[in-house]
Amino acid sequence: MTSEFLSTSAPPDIADIQPGQSAALEAAARAAGFAVFRLDGELMKTKPALMEHAASALGFPGDFGRNWDALVDYLGDMSTFHKNDNILVFVENTPAMGLADPRLYADFREVCGLACENAREWSKGAAILKFVFIA
Repeated sequence: MTSEFLSTSAPPDIADIQPGQSAALEAAARAAGFAVFRLDGELMKTKPALMEHAASALGFPGDFGRNWDALVDYLGDMSTFHKNDNILVFVENTPAMGLADPRLYADFREVCGLACENAREWSKGAAILKFVFIA
């Protein structure tokens, strides 16, 4: 994984890496001015747990609706409420989430992709939202 992943709002929006690769990517992101967040798949094995953990870990405003549509919207608008056009979200312990509920994991990845599309569209390409799934 290189910092090229972070250099544009264009796809790819989601990357899969091994645990040993995250430190260098995080350092590159922080050096480039990204706000970096972490989600833990161990804490997102059910949809309600996923929604609660995401809201807390990503600092969503209090009116978050805790459903897929709201998650797409809030993820896509993170640059607005965090006042940073560059957002990187690491999703750790993804095997735990995938083993607990493969459909939930697939839905979450899809939501992340949709949120990146929204961020790109809403900001007219100014915002960069990327997700990194760590095995």
